[in-house]
Amino acid sequence: MERNGGNVDLTSATGAIASGSPEASRPTLREVSREQARSRIIQGSMTALAASGLDATVDEVAQAAGVSRRTVFRHFANQGELILATLIEVRRKLDEGMPGPPPPGADLETWLTESVVRAHELFRTLIGRFFWDLYTERHHISPEVTARISGAMALRQHYAKLFADAAWRAIGGEGEAPIWVRDSFALHSSGFATNAFPAYSAEETGQLCARLLWLTLTTALNEQRQELAEARSKGSVTTDRAQE
Repeated sequence: MERNGGNVDLTSATGAIASGSPEASRPTLREVSREQARSRIIQGSMTALAASGLDATVDEVAQAAGVSRRTVFRHFANQGELILATLIEVRRKLDEGMPGPPPPGADLETWLTESVVRAHELFRTLIGRFFWDLYTERHHISPEVTARISGAMALRQHYAKLFADAAWRAIGGEGEAPIWVRDSFALHSSGFATNAFPAYSAEETGQLCARLLWLTLTTALNEQRQELAEARSKGSVTTDRAQE
């Protein structure tokens, strides 16, 4: 796009738009600024919710985001809409940050410790005290937020199952992890344990919980191996008797 005598060449500009140039597909500065402001407010909301739960005020959100109260409501019609957007972002960050299965050749106990520490770091940073509000009935919040909270509660079990099954397979267990092993992971790698030890750092909580989960896994594995050995022994005895 050229300038002739200080004027913009509209013909070139129109041609660029019509040709689908990169300039035409880029968001405007206003759109970029708006998205950055929304993101900043959501980050502030995450900080406020982690510190105060659903009792967090819009003023606390504004302060954490470094914006005015008016700016918050310029981007979100009400507090419920803001909470909903915050929960969606929390879910996205959890999905990105939760540990995966151990890589081939990894030391399993070290992997378990690092993974549980990582989980508690995420719960401490992203959820904090808000975790307790997931299990407290609130009549003043919108149905949309209530539904999202219910989904977050189910998500804890989902993460626990994935984590427990990955650890169980890695340690040599057959089939899916026993229910009581999954329940142990649901407790010790979730916000329950994170908030149960407020004087501990996320790393300290993670290391403690990882030791308990390692004992859980090895105990369950020994039990399964013993049960399989007994089953094979009984099968062998039955076969011998049938042949007599």
